Amino acid sequence: MQVPLINHIVLADDDPDHAFLFEHILQNVAPDKVLIHVKNGQELMELLSMTQPEILFLDLKMPCKHGLECLREIRQSLEFNNLRVVVYSGSAEMSNIKKCFNDKADLYIVKPFSTRDLTNALTYILKPEIQKDLFCNNYYFINNKFVPFTARA
Repeated sequence: MQVPLINHIVLADDDPDHAFLFEHILQNVAPDKVLIHVKNGQELMELLSMTQPEILFLDLKMPCKHGLECLREIRQSLEFNNLRVVVYSGSAEMSNIKKCFNDKADLYIVKPFSTRDLTNALTYILKPEIQKDLFCNNYYFINNKFVPFTARA
């Protein structure tokens, strides 16, 4: 049985440098949030079998289980209907972004190259008054701005 974790954010990312930066910025942007970091897709799915965070930030390229596999599993389960999944990937390829939105990701962030960009993204994402619009309209974040994604054939 899952336990909902209010004010908890999960970061699934195998890169310790990205995880360190993410945690540092999250502490500054939203000190009330608790970050749980898992290093691969298998750890993520084990964690989600017991708990459900407020938001999941999901890297695509991870060992043991690819992020896209995790996203598909999450979206196939009715238990996760309310889980907001933000893909947090180094890939800016439109085909990857399209796959993630087709598999019902709520948002896609191309890993920012600066602390300022990540700070801006997290500040914006975590504002309750912004979340409804942002999470319902297939936006992706690149070059320090949110851009509406329009699927191309």
